[in-house]
Amino acid sequence: MELPNEQRRYQVFVSSTYLDLQDERRAVTTALLACDALPAGMELFPATDSDAWSLIQDVINSSDYYLLVIGGKYGSLDPATQMSYTEKEYDYAVGAGKPVMAFLHGNPDSLTVEKSEKDGEMREKLEVFRKKVTTAKHVNFWTNQDGLAGAVALSFNKFTKRHPAVGWIRADQATSSESLRELSRLQARIKELEGQLEVSRTLPPIGIEDLAQGEEEYSLKFWAHASAFSPAGMRSGIGVWVARDMSWNEVFHILGAKLLHEADEGALRNGFNEFILGESYSEAEGALLDHARKSEIVLRPEAPLQNLTLEVEDEAFDTILIQLKALGLIQNSIRPRSVKDSGNYWTLTDYGQTRIVQLRAIKSAVAGG
Repeated sequence: MELPNEQRRYQVFVSSTYLDLQDERRAVTTALLACDALPAGMELFPATDSDAWSLIQDVINSSDYYLLVIGGKYGSLDPATQMSYTEKEYDYAVGAGKPVMAFLHGNPDSLTVEKSEKDGEMREKLEVFRKKVTTAKHVNFWTNQDGLAGAVALSFNKFTKRHPAVGWIRADQATSSESLRELSRLQARIKELEGQLEVSRTLPPIGIEDLAQGEEEYSLKFWAHASAFSPAGMRSGIGVWVARDMSWNEVFHILGAKLLHEADEGALRNGFNEFILGESYSEAEGALLDHARKSEIVLRPEAPLQNLTLEVEDEAFDTILIQLKALGLIQNSIRPRSVKDSGNYWTLTDYGQTRIVQLRAIKSAVAGG
C-alpha cells in the first residue's frame, strides 16, 4: 500500500553561493523544516576536491528535489571548468532529472557591494547563469530573506504535488519488507552523512582557496600616541602612524584565544591593541621620539614620554574581522542578550576552534622521538 504524500518527508538539496547568502540559506532551511522537509547542502561537506564533488553528486542523487537560490554573486570557480560550483551543481541536478525550484533575486542591482560581483567577467557569467535558469525553469523572485523564506514555504507544497517523489517514511508506517529494507538503507545513509558533517565542521569551508591566509602577511597601521613633556615640564600630546606586517596566522593566534567563549568587538579590539603594544613598545616609542626630532619638538631628556598607547586603524581591524569570517574561522554570536546590550559579539566556528588549538597548543619537545 502506497503512503499518502503528507506522510512522506522529502530531502531537498539547497544550492547557492555561500559566504554572501548565509542568512538567506538559514531562512530557506527554516522554511523547509517547517514544511517537514529535510534540507541538505554543500556547506555540509569538505573542501572542493574530487572526493567532495563525488559526495555532493551522491547527495543530489539521493535528494528528492533541488532548490537553487541566486543572489548577486556568481561564486567560487571550479579550476578545471571555470564554472562556479553553484552552476555546476545546477547542471548536474538538471542532468540527473531532479525537479528544480529556482529563486532568483529580483533586483540584484540594489545589493550592497559586498554581496555583488565586482569583476566584469564574473558579472557576465552570473547574468548568463540567470538567463539559463529563467529560460529552462519557472522561477520565483525575492528581494529579502523573509520574502525568500515565504516564497519557499508557499511553493514547496504545490511543487511536491506537481512533481511527486519517493521521499522518506517512518519505520512504523512501512508495511512491507521492501519498505523496511529501504528504511534501513536510508538510516545507514543518514548516519554516514552525520559522520561526514561532523568531520566537515573541523575543515575549512569551500571557496577560500583564493583568500589571503596562513603565513601570508597583511600590513597593519597603528596610531602610536603618548604624553610628551618639555624640559620645563609642560605636557602635550604626540602621535604618529606606525606600520607592522603580520601574517594571518599571527593575527588569528592573538584573537582566536580571546574568542574561545566569545567576546565583544570593543574588548576584542582593546585586547589586540594591548598585545601589539607589549610586542612593539620599543618600536612605537622610537617612532614617536623620531617624529619629535623631525618636527623639532624639544623633549626633556629623562622620561620624555608617558602613557604610550597603540590603536589599530579602524579600517584595518574591520578588514581583519571580515577576512577571518570569510576564512570560516569566526562568526557573529547569536546567543540571546538583553535589549540593553548593544554590543557586537564574535565567537569561533567549529573550524576556528580546531585551528586555534593547532596554532596555540604546546608541541612536545620529544614528539616522534
